[in-house]
Amino acid sequence: MPEHPYLLGEGLSYALPPDRILFDSLQLSLAAGDRVGLVGANGVGKSTLLRILAGQLKPTAGMVHRMNSLYYLPQISVVQQQLKTATVLNFLATSIDEWWRVSEFIENQFHTELDLSLPVDQLSGGELTKLLLAVGFVQSPQVLLLDEPTNHLDYLALEELRQILAQFEGAYVVVSHKPFFLDQVVSSIWELDTAGLTVYGGSYSDYRQQKQRQLEAQQRSHEAARKALKRAKATALQEQQRAAQSRRYGQAHIAGSTSRIEAGASQRQAEVTAGKQKLKYEAAVEKATQKVNQTKRRVNKATKIQLEEKSQKRKTLVQITGADLWVADRQLIQNLQLTIIVGDRIAIAGANGSGKSSLAQAVWNQSDSKIRLRSGEVAIAPAIQIVYLDQAYAWVNRQATILQNMQFANPNFSYQMIRQQLGHFLFFETAVNQPAAVLSGGELARLALAMISIAQIDLLILDEPTNNLDIATVDQIVTALNDYRGALWVTSHDLDFLSRIQITKSYQLQQQQQLQPTALPSDKPAYYQSLTRHFRS
Repeated sequence: MPEHPYLLGEGLSYALPPDRILFDSLQLSLAAGDRVGLVGANGVGKSTLLRILAGQLKPTAGMVHRMNSLYYLPQISVVQQQLKTATVLNFLATSIDEWWRVSEFIENQFHTELDLSLPVDQLSGGELTKLLLAVGFVQSPQVLLLDEPTNHLDYLALEELRQILAQFEGAYVVVSHKPFFLDQVVSSIWELDTAGLTVYGGSYSDYRQQKQRQLEAQQRSHEAARKALKRAKATALQEQQRAAQSRRYGQAHIAGSTSRIEAGASQRQAEVTAGKQKLKYEAAVEKATQKVNQTKRRVNKATKIQLEEKSQKRKTLVQITGADLWVADRQLIQNLQLTIIVGDRIAIAGANGSGKSSLAQAVWNQSDSKIRLRSGEVAIAPAIQIVYLDQAYAWVNRQATILQNMQFANPNFSYQMIRQQLGHFLFFETAVNQPAAVLSGGELARLALAMISIAQIDLLILDEPTNNLDIATVDQIVTALNDYRGALWVTSHDLDFLSRIQITKSYQLQQQQQLQPTALPSDKPAYYQSLTRHFRS
């Protein structure tokens, strides 16, 4: 007799006002030992579905049955907005009784030590992810719902999370846009799209192969249907021409050889016959048209991203010599040596908490009293336009609408230009009047990119830009970055992405030191070996 499911969803539907249906009548079941990867395009409702399963959001219709204990990890960008004032210790004390077990778990499983006196907002995205994962695991739930847990984790932390999940005895659903990670931790895929929820057995690579075969078969069916429609239309046209010719011939023949009464009867009979033939061929054309529509593959529009660099002669934008990076009273990096000139494309690597994001913030906002470059020499070119897209999309005002955010960021552009650019990023019609607070992580990323896309930029700093983004949008970002000729600074744990954006310089931060790797991301095996060697040392 099969085991009872840990989690059961029946007839789940969710609609956004005024009339946007995210999904309708979903049926799903999660049983002991299930390892599920939830995939789908940005904005299709993956995060919404997880919130409904976790009991944090009520479905428009349907019911969720939760038979066992459950832990839900939302996207880190959402949590960072909610935990700005609490210290780590205060957060733990209010989240779990035996809070010290969380600290032990992080040290033993993630080999990371956290200063419990730090404000939560001073933790890196990776440190906060480890903290929240540890809170969940020490409670020993039977069900885990993890929304983009891989976004801020470095390569070693991803491997540590894989090992933890391998030992987990319950069931879990994980959302991630990192295919190599999903291949290691899932045994089935739930694909969410506008048609519903489809279950595929096997790894993510198995799912992609199945999808490719389906798309190829669908394309063949569509091509066959188009050819059948073309034939049906040609046959109908030929029949119309033949009928018209017959009528002309019949009318001439009847007029010369029969009485008026007989001529009228013959003409009516011919018209009846022609009418039946016309209906027959019209029905054939309609049937062929329906077949074409049924086999036509829905293609999601791709985001169109363009980045505008300022017209600059080759000059030095940033010059840092012998500076130390401090966050409050904690030193993260010693003796920094960094030069950025127009056209440079720099990748910064390092373990979680090594100072990658803090360094970017220090260069972007030198007036920040918490994050400072001290000692040495720091020279930023005058009138330089630095645009910084951080992991939490702080650029986006959650209380303002999509349209208002775009207008605030680009006050000198016309309403028409702003609406056009929002359309490039798939924000259409009345959707631009939604508050940013209701957007998914992927939609927030698209909005943040839209807000900077028409600004003139000297130095573009991207901190984990592919987090939350689907594959189609990442491809568009790669194209845009390769067309962009301004200076680029990227922090990313997405090795495939880094290998495609023409990085010219690379640095690694480890144990407060700035290291020079032996390879660039374009040589993925050598670069990965260099990263892991430094991280493990």
